[in-house]
Amino acid sequence: MKQSILLTFLSLSLLANAQVTPPLAPAEPVEPSVPAVEEPKVEVPGDSAEEEQKEIPKAIPVEEEPFIPLGGMAQLTEQADIDLFTKGKNIGHVQNNPKLKFRRLVQRTIMPTEPFSKAGAVLTFDDQLVSDSSKMSSAIEIGKDLAPLNARAIFFANVNGVSGTNVYHILRKKISNDAKKKLVKDLFAEKKEEFVSTMRSLIKIQGPADADGNREYICEVFNHTAFHQDMSTLKKGTIRYDVCIMGIDFIEVCIDEAYAAERPGWERARYFRFPFLHTPKDSATKADLNKKFTELGLISVGETQDSKDFINYSANTAYKSLAAAKRHKRYTPKYGVYGVADKPVALFHIKTWKKIKSGVIKAIKEK
Repeated sequence: MKQSILLTFLSLSLLANAQVTPPLAPAEPVEPSVPAVEEPKVEVPGDSAEEEQKEIPKAIPVEEEPFIPLGGMAQLTEQADIDLFTKGKNIGHVQNNPKLKFRRLVQRTIMPTEPFSKAGAVLTFDDQLVSDSSKMSSAIEIGKDLAPLNARAIFFANVNGVSGTNVYHILRKKISNDAKKKLVKDLFAEKKEEFVSTMRSLIKIQGPADADGNREYICEVFNHTAFHQDMSTLKKGTIRYDVCIMGIDFIEVCIDEAYAAERPGWERARYFRFPFLHTPKDSATKADLNKKFTELGLISVGETQDSKDFINYSANTAYKSLAAAKRHKRYTPKYGVYGVADKPVALFHIKTWKKIKSGVIKAIKEK
């Protein structure tokens, strides 16, 4: 009797595992009265779905991970990418100290929305989009030169025809601060139509169509303050600071208007570059400016490719800078190739394009 029960148990076990391990020898005939055993109903100890789930560590939600720049390059999660450009969003911490709140005005070394360029670096250009001299270049010229190469150009813009000198003369007038602000506001309003029109012409430039007929936009425009003043000595509560904030607000309004007209529904990134890369030295001013940047959703961007084109106007220097970037290196005319640049941002100036473009284009074309 015991032997018969044992044989029946062994027969059932072999049937349950027939698809996994075939029997080494023919099994004894199964009596017709014994029902076939369905494999899915067989439970193997230690192999249930419930126990498998227990062995897998619970995933940490992305939004709970801190935003921590590492080694000069922000290591971004998917959620941080989303939060990065959300107006009014507190997006975590800065550096390696979790007690410090992230400051939007801390200069980044990458532009998260930009893919790595075949130029070796994200190409950025500063200052007025349209030069006041025929000897100088314009942003439109740069966009048209780069479009056939399908190479993107990022522009940090000041208002066309508005300089720090213009505003300085207004601030020196012996009138009330409110009257000074009105004159600055009027100056901006006078230039708005031309400024928005220039941006619209720029951001609609597209590269060549691919095999499917798709084309990409070549140019983007971001905030560089209205009149390119050095912000290092600004102090909260002064007329100079108030006028600077007016200019930053004005640039954002104009950019929004241009994108709404040329790219309806486009969700744009919001970057900012300090003139001369100089941030305010005063702590209260930094804190207040951080609130403004958070309100607008602005992120400050520095640069990691030291081309120095604004000093030597050299096509050769620009080429060497981008050639180094393709090797994930930095470059300076004084020291040559050095360091590491995981995702370099190249800083050029619109007015120097005619002198440096041959070097930039040569670097873009080389594999």
